[in-house]
Amino acid sequence: MNGPRTWITVLAGTSFLTGLATGLLFSAVQAEEPGSQGEFAGYQDRLVEQFELSAERSDLLGVVLANYEQDLVRVQDHQNARSMKTMEPELRDLGKRYWGVIRESVIPLNSRGEFDRFAEQNLVVLTMNQEG
Repeated sequence: MNGPRTWITVLAGTSFLTGLATGLLFSAVQAEEPGSQGEFAGYQDRLVEQFELSAERSDLLGVVLANYEQDLVRVQDHQNARSMKTMEPELRDLGKRYWGVIRESVIPLNSRGEFDRFAEQNLVVLTMNQEG
């Protein structure tokens, strides 16, 4: 449990979950904004107006642009995941350093065993989340 890999995993997982929660919150706030019809809403309006598209063609254009937007997000997510893999060694080193600082400089000496158990429990949860 005292190995650097454990601390790195716990720190990386905690950072990931914090970022995920922040991203979801930010997305929810943006989705609630009035008039939010996707990234291509203005483009769709312009095409409909310029080419005098019928309601049926306008709806079809909306579906096509929504699918395009979803595919863009999928590609971006894939690239972000690939980027995370290349950053893993550096993140591991950072996690090792900061967990060591937290354990040695922040956690009182008489609580380090409890801190180690806390980190081990969180490691199990993070590992289960990654496998699922």
